[in-house]
Amino acid sequence: MEAKALRCPGCGAPVPPDAPQCPYCQAQLATVACPACLALVPLSADHCPSCGTALAPRAPAVADGAPCPACGKPLAAAQVGDLATRSCPACGGLWLDREAFEGLAGSREGQGSVLGALPVPSAPPVAALESVQYRPCPACGQRMNRVNYARQSGVVLDVCKSHGIWFDQDELRRVLAFIAGGGLDRARGRELEDLKEAQRARALQPAAGLDLEPQTSALPSWLSAAGLVGLAVQLADHFLHRD
Repeated sequence: MEAKALRCPGCGAPVPPDAPQCPYCQAQLATVACPACLALVPLSADHCPSCGTALAPRAPAVADGAPCPACGKPLAAAQVGDLATRSCPACGGLWLDREAFEGLAGSREGQGSVLGALPVPSAPPVAALESVQYRPCPACGQRMNRVNYARQSGVVLDVCKSHGIWFDQDELRRVLAFIAGGGLDRARGRELEDLKEAQRARALQPAAGLDLEPQTSALPSWLSAAGLVGLAVQLADHFLHRD
């Protein structure tokens, strides 16, 4: 069986079947090993691009009944537009694992479908003055990072570096609305300016003897800025506030 063409979920460009990174936008491409030939296979592929072996469906990172990171009640399978996810019937939160998030990042139609299926609250959210709590990932139980999406959206998400993202009630709708309103493009422009400034600072470093090395991100590359260009989501290597 002929393997389908592979494209970057961030920018949509064609990518080599064994590429760990998009050669155009530099987005990190999540891969697994083919069980037959051990070639690297993108998570989005149904067949190995190298040998054509059909890949077994991948189980979601979070199973039904896993505890909600926010309230501890059991999570259940849910469908939001075209998106299969896990939700908490008690508090209304949503979990997107890595594969689901990357699929949403690469599909503008999927983003529109999800945004149209999410309810709009009757009143704007009220910020509660509560102590910061680092919630456990429902997949591995490790404490998640708290990340201000795009550094300027005001939507603070719980992110597990390895497994995915937890959205409290209405946070996914707010993130997608921020993207639809051009927020991600503005954040990307700001990030490019920050990178240029860091390059200028490094060029002056040998002469001035200053320690101006740019900060490195604590977040994984699959949540990097380059990979989120296609969302309009990549929670960013540079886009997101680093704790």
